[in-house]
Amino acid sequence: MFRDEFYDSFLDKLPAPCAQSRTDVMETADAFVIKVDLPGFDKDQFDIEVGPDHVVRLSGKQSEEKETEGAKYHMRERSQVEFSRSFRLPQNIKQQEVSAGYENGVLTVTVPKVEKAAEKLKVQVK
Repeated sequence: MFRDEFYDSFLDKLPAPCAQSRTDVMETADAFVIKVDLPGFDKDQFDIEVGPDHVVRLSGKQSEEKETEGAKYHMRERSQVEFSRSFRLPQNIKQQEVSAGYENGVLTVTVPKVEKAAEKLKVQVK
């Protein structure tokens, strides 16, 4: 009996699973790519914003599953799940061209970079 009460109250205090989702942020020659493991979501459950402060904000909410009538649950961890993550990127991004995809439980956000200016510009004196 002690174990059940302790176990149940302990589980209730754990953070939502998505709050600890594994995330990769990488930079390629022409973009920043953010990948977040978020299994079980639908594409329409995500909100992605890029603010003027160059912060990419990802959030989402998964609806609570309905209980099966007549069933007795011994453990219930698959309820409503919400997440929110923010990533500050350098100022060399194209905010209007951000794209996102969701496949096999992985949300991928691609933020293109502004074309790099020439490293050295040779100016001819006239």
